Amino acid sequence: MSISHLVQMTHRRATIIDMMEVTNPAIDPSYFKVLREAGISGVHFAVAHDDFNTTMARLSKLHKMVGQVEGVAIATSANDIVRAKQDGKVALIIGIQDGIPFEKDLDLLEVFHRLGVRIVQLAYSVQNYFGTGCFVKKDSGLTDLGYQAVKELNRLGILIDISHCGTQTAKDIMEASRDPVAFTHATPSALVEMGARAKSDELLKALAAKGGVVGQMIWSPFCEQRTKMGTWPTLDDFIALLMYMADVTSIDNVGLGLDVSPFFTKEFYASWAAHSGGLMKPHATPSFEQKYVSGFRGVEDTIKITESLLSRGLSVESTIKVLGGNWLRLLERVLK
Repeated sequence: MSISHLVQMTHRRATIIDMMEVTNPAIDPSYFKVLREAGISGVHFAVAHDDFNTTMARLSKLHKMVGQVEGVAIATSANDIVRAKQDGKVALIIGIQDGIPFEKDLDLLEVFHRLGVRIVQLAYSVQNYFGTGCFVKKDSGLTDLGYQAVKELNRLGILIDISHCGTQTAKDIMEASRDPVAFTHATPSALVEMGARAKSDELLKALAAKGGVVGQMIWSPFCEQRTKMGTWPTLDDFIALLMYMADVTSIDNVGLGLDVSPFFTKEFYASWAAHSGGLMKPHATPSFEQKYVSGFRGVEDTIKITESLLSRGLSVESTIKVLGGNWLRLLERVLK
């Protein structure tokens, strides 16, 4: 059997899930066709990390669009993703990347749950009412309100994302949560310098012990290893980081969390980079054309990841786990 045939067979068989895509500043309905043609069945759409009104407006827009576009559905369970694959659709897993939208009112979590939100991150990079983000120098950990929020998220069956949380806050959440949690999009600090935004072996092992899953990002700065600083990382570098985390945890605890931004125009990217590029230090902010690793233009190149995993000697079954099987198992366990 040729590698090309094996790659195509494995890619078609897998339920492929990308556990992080950024929807801001806009959503183009034609993109769902791109996802389907790429073989992707499930996508975590991070709607916002803004205030309540902005988040509600974006949720409203997303629901309206889904109702008008064929081939896309909102997933509130793992079965919805499986069904979407069977029907040739793309399932959207709606996420909120900060506790700001529900402020101090935990009753709002049930409102968001009823609107289809199934992934929530309590702190996005900075300090808030619930905990500390990864770019705050002193991580005070989960607050009393944060502990209450974890309990409520567990009750509702919402997956807790700790990708942008500070190290102590992430540890507190893992210990407090009844259910497994996730680094939906991250990179290993043992190989990549990115402060608390990259995750230590200790944190990765704690996540795995809890039954969680970590997704490797494909943005260039998050794949630029210390030994290769200043060089545009490649798809092979992305795979190497993914497999490193699999070695630290297991092949059952890793997946795709690409963090692609399909709706960024070159103009918007320039404006965003001018205000946010410092978050990538000590890495240089990449150009628009080099924001992802070399060899990966967008989700249309996802099959290259399948090919690379198989080329490294990974079995078909293990490749299917990495492409989405591990995320599917986690969502089946957590979501309600």
